[in-house]
Amino acid sequence: MNKFKVPIKNVLFMYSYIWDKFDKKDFNSLSSEDDFDSSNIFAELFLLNINKIIKRGLYKEYNEKCDELNTVKGKIDIISTINKQSLKNCKIYCEFDDLEENNIYNQILKYIAIRLYKTIDINAENKKKLNKVILYFSQVDYVEIKKDAFKKLIFNRSNYYYFYILKICELIYNSQMLSDQKGKYMFYDLFSDDKKMQYVFELFVYKFYEKELPRKYKIEYQHQLDWQLTGGNQSLLPIMKIDTLITSSDETIVIDTKYKKKYTNVNFDKESLISENMYQMMSYLNNINVNNNLKGILLYPLPYNYNSIDESYDCNVVSKIHGIVGAKIQFITIDLSQKWKKISCDLLNIIDKQLGDLKKEQLK
Repeated sequence: MNKFKVPIKNVLFMYSYIWDKFDKKDFNSLSSEDDFDSSNIFAELFLLNINKIIKRGLYKEYNEKCDELNTVKGKIDIISTINKQSLKNCKIYCEFDDLEENNIYNQILKYIAIRLYKTIDINAENKKKLNKVILYFSQVDYVEIKKDAFKKLIFNRSNYYYFYILKICELIYNSQMLSDQKGKYMFYDLFSDDKKMQYVFELFVYKFYEKELPRKYKIEYQHQLDWQLTGGNQSLLPIMKIDTLITSSDETIVIDTKYKKKYTNVNFDKESLISENMYQMMSYLNNINVNNNLKGILLYPLPYNYNSIDESYDCNVVSKIHGIVGAKIQFITIDLSQKWKKISCDLLNIIDKQLGDLKKEQLK
């Protein structure tokens, strides 16, 4: 079976667009190694961003406390003061709010730092840096973080600068598993879950174009089309949504992303493009009701040791409003194993070759 081979740096590159946090300076500062399974890239990205947090200052929250004090602070706890005879020692029990860094946000950061430290193939330099981070969080409790903790996080103006680092932490958490060595962790293949990666690939393509294309383009995600059908029970018709729809004054581009191990089938010794993908794209084109340079693109990640494809076919579609309209269908692969700068150029080149060439100059 053909598999995808994608460097960890490129996985992070895709997620950074999904999180709306792409910063080319961060990626330029990461290691240039191309090890597909390099957990040190995770550690470097974590360290790069945790140091930004430390420089700005740890987020603090008010926690309710009840303690025996020499002076009144907050509200007096009369019952505890009497029961524990604090007045004999000239003290009093008080209930008060204290601003502390010991909260779930910092507990997650400390927990992930320790997990990275315990990863089996972390190099000595990163291990040393992670140890410094762990020591910096000495006032934060070590808590065994559960998966649902990330879903419960609430961001506001005071802590939004934690958003990106906590997204990185969630990705690390979901990408690690216990190794055979007791108390150690290891990273597994992020791209082994096809269903999950279909969503990642689909959302990345949309987010990339949303950020990188000029304003003349309108980019929509999961744009819903109406079936050009009359009569019958319309509520029984399936929902038809386009992964990414790109429109401008002179063209309409429908992009359907397919995270599949291959883009062809073999039937009776004949290799051919996957028919259901083509049928799906033809359905989109026949129901979109436009007449300005209509194009449908089926975009696949390039499987490892597999030939790339860029095939284009002219066709006619029938529009309910405009009648017969000329259109084009393209089958294109994008190599996710190449340098992230080249991925950027290739994606822009799919829409506009001049944009791809311009991006190439900007990223030098």
